[in-house]
Amino acid sequence: MSFGKQDHVKTWIDFVMQYPRIVIGFSILFTLLMGWNIPKITIDSDIISMLPEDQEIIVSINEMEEIFGGSELVIMSLKSDDIFSEATLRKIRALSEEIEGLPIVDRVLSITNMFKISGIEGGFEVRDLIEKIPENEAERAVLRQVVMDDELIYGNIVSKDFQRTSVIAILSVSGGSDTDQIAYKIFHDLKRKYTGPEEINVAGLPITRKSITLTMQKDMKALFPFGISLMIFLLIISFRSWTGAFLPFVVVIMSIINTLGLMALLGLKFSFISILIPVMLIAIANDYSIHIISHYFEEYHASADKQKNMIIHRTVEYLQTPVFLAGITTVIGFLSLQSHVLPPARQLGLLASFGVALALLLSVTFVPAALQLLDVPMILKSDDKSQRMSRFLNRWGSFFIKHRIRFLSVCLIFVLLIASGIPRIVVDTNPMHYYRKSSEIRVNNDIIDKYFGGSTQLSIKAEGDIKDPIVLRKMEQLCDYLEQEPTVTRTISIVDYIKKMNKAFNGDSSQYYVLPDTREAVAQYLLLFSISGDEDDLSQVVDYDYRQAQILARVNETSSVSLNRLLKDTRQYVKTEFGEATFPAVTGFVAVIGELVDLVVRGQMYSLILSIVLVSLVCMVLFRSVVAGLLSIVPLSVAIITVFGLMGYSGIELNVATAMLSSIMIGVGVDYTIHFLYRFRYEVQAGRPAQEAVIRTLITSGKGIIYNALSVIVGFTVLLVSGFLPIYFFGFLIVFSISTCLIGALTIMPALLVMIKPKFIFKKS
Repeated sequence: MSFGKQDHVKTWIDFVMQYPRIVIGFSILFTLLMGWNIPKITIDSDIISMLPEDQEIIVSINEMEEIFGGSELVIMSLKSDDIFSEATLRKIRALSEEIEGLPIVDRVLSITNMFKISGIEGGFEVRDLIEKIPENEAERAVLRQVVMDDELIYGNIVSKDFQRTSVIAILSVSGGSDTDQIAYKIFHDLKRKYTGPEEINVAGLPITRKSITLTMQKDMKALFPFGISLMIFLLIISFRSWTGAFLPFVVVIMSIINTLGLMALLGLKFSFISILIPVMLIAIANDYSIHIISHYFEEYHASADKQKNMIIHRTVEYLQTPVFLAGITTVIGFLSLQSHVLPPARQLGLLASFGVALALLLSVTFVPAALQLLDVPMILKSDDKSQRMSRFLNRWGSFFIKHRIRFLSVCLIFVLLIASGIPRIVVDTNPMHYYRKSSEIRVNNDIIDKYFGGSTQLSIKAEGDIKDPIVLRKMEQLCDYLEQEPTVTRTISIVDYIKKMNKAFNGDSSQYYVLPDTREAVAQYLLLFSISGDEDDLSQVVDYDYRQAQILARVNETSSVSLNRLLKDTRQYVKTEFGEATFPAVTGFVAVIGELVDLVVRGQMYSLILSIVLVSLVCMVLFRSVVAGLLSIVPLSVAIITVFGLMGYSGIELNVATAMLSSIMIGVGVDYTIHFLYRFRYEVQAGRPAQEAVIRTLITSGKGIIYNALSVIVGFTVLLVSGFLPIYFFGFLIVFSISTCLIGALTIMPALLVMIKPKFIFKKS
């Protein structure tokens, strides 16, 4: 099979050979111009940005923030033997006042600035929870009882063991890199200032996002040099030549620079998924240049005339079809991510496909031009080592040909068994699970979840006449339903405050901790509250006109599946019991994580099916055979089932990183099958019997396939040092999957081809 018309190819090769300095100079100039834009790239660590901008959940979150203020929280937890001691309370008051003075903070909630509603003759009044810091044990005992009687404080601001209390800062600005940077520095400075003897922990979305940003920067500083070093080491070991190591290295560097430059030109932000792009290019972009240089070294070693031009011609002409096939299928694998519903996945697919396509182009232009100018290269391998490898592959091929039926039967049984693990796969999108359980950020959030009801909230919008008891009772019913959910620790709404007002108005009798019967009574209570209290104290749960209200459900569950179930159950309950007119929006960070679960699963299925179909179609067209297309995906299918079965049995979660696995695995893994099929057909049509053709294929193209796979495996191994668990597990799974694709191409394919003898290979040439 030829790659275009032969005279066109020769004219193009002749141009590269005749003007190598122009080709090299243009490649370097283009790279420099693209690389000039890289400093413009900004980092985006916001989990919300992983959703499409037109997603309903994003719109509703923005609307809720406009009505009820910012939802960004930073929570400081203080642990003490007695949080009601005079010294600790004074420290909490000083800390709260200092946070209140920060320009990025809208409100602060702490035990020293909370209010209580107390009954007086003819009504009630709003007073400070702590009007005077207790100085003895009797006064502290009274304060403890007051806290225990207040459901909005007990278990929310103060832990139920009275050993921890929280200071909650509600930020006045939306999240952004500058805000996160400021919040991270300020609150960690406050932690250092006020720690001792109390233990202080800091958590919240701004802190989490900044931690993700710092980890991304740390990863990039570690992964890139480590990956490059491993790649150079592997190339030197493989080629035993600085020329053989230098040229693939340059191709990789130029591909990465151009890809990141394109990222900047398109205005795309660097998310934690983007960490995969340079590593993937280190692992994949050198494949095509390795094939070119490897074949060129072998041709030069075997050639009698030693004419570089002719050797380069023969190298490019022979490799044009398999290298093009390998490149185009890899690009298709990445481009299939355009079907993914998550923007970071689509961005990764676009940028990685550009980088791979550019690497392919540089391999057939820049590399031949450089070889033309460089001194005579060394041989690829010593004869002894090459002979040892050939003998091993000969025995390898003979074994799988001889025992092909039993081997294929064992493979089928294994695939069926491992496939039973697929239903066990757990989907996880919680950013807390980016980190190991022992990490500081995970420990801090676990403390908030355990002692203060959780740092994650479900937000439900209510519309109507909020002073109307009918509307309030609907809100109360929904709150009661939510508090029956095992993942919800408590709910907060205007209903709680009106009940407290009714109780205080009626002599603080607990039997009156209910909603009043008339709208007039509700209106009277709210008027009294506005006179003696601060209306801003209710701004988080109701708007100024009392036409819109917010129910906040605190959640201490970190499982994305549980959060997704809570979201769906709540929406279904609202739809069934009330209709969406009363509660038009169910949103909040819980909803973001819940939505991501469905999007990750849906995106995984779309990209998996699309990539398999497209790769199979390309092979069908280029080999002109339906059977060829089906055969090409057999090792891939085995690898996919094995990897996802392994994920199910080992508990590795499907998340925004591992969701990219299938498309990348298909795009890269199919290369080995293509190279094997192409060479096997060549050997058969040269007149060799099937079994001999397998052996010849293994000891010729088989070596290149192994070296190629090893370079990819080594390249992706660097991900095992990432600070992110999803990236770490992605690295492990991609190494495992590529190894499975390699073994499948060198075992299943020989056995199948000898057994079925497909016509597209065994027909007369």
